Amino acid sequence: MACPELLARHELVTVPGYRLVTVRDQENDAGAGLDEALARAAAAVVASTGYELVISCAQDLLPVAVRLQTWSARPEDGDDEPEWSVPQEFQLECPSGLAVVGSPTGDVLDVPLPAGPGAYGVDVVHQGRERALAARQDVLGHEDLAGRKQELVDAQPGGFERYRVRLWFGTPLPDDEDW
Repeated sequence: MACPELLARHELVTVPGYRLVTVRDQENDAGAGLDEALARAAAAVVASTGYELVISCAQDLLPVAVRLQTWSARPEDGDDEPEWSVPQEFQLECPSGLAVVGSPTGDVLDVPLPAGPGAYGVDVVHQGRERALAARQDVLGHEDLAGRKQELVDAQPGGFERYRVRLWFGTPLPDDEDW
């Protein structure tokens, strides 16, 4: 079996509205199981409905960075970045083959999936949540909130809080008539 190959990497830096970042297929709307996924993500940082991946960010005042990587197969876990959390793994159905990464009321990024439509394996890791919370408190403790916020954004343009989402093709989706 060939080694998994990184096919593409996309990055979104955004201030997460409602402290949320989601990954979903462009054709999947919020719906079944979302309330439960939001509750699970509040406790475990990341959760999925199977149609939408939900990341509960630590704060919504400063930018966070989300790096989405697509792979040819399930990537091996590496020890190259030990400051990342333990990976959490999920499945995500992508019937159109176009993933949308973003925040409910903020920026979004369209990511074409190289393998096209299908059910994808996903793993998510994070880092910097504690630093992001400390930076948020730092901003809120200053008289000039906007000025202090801008100083921190300038000092750490990609944000303190970071998420890495890796997707790889799992299986084709069943034909509509098989449902």
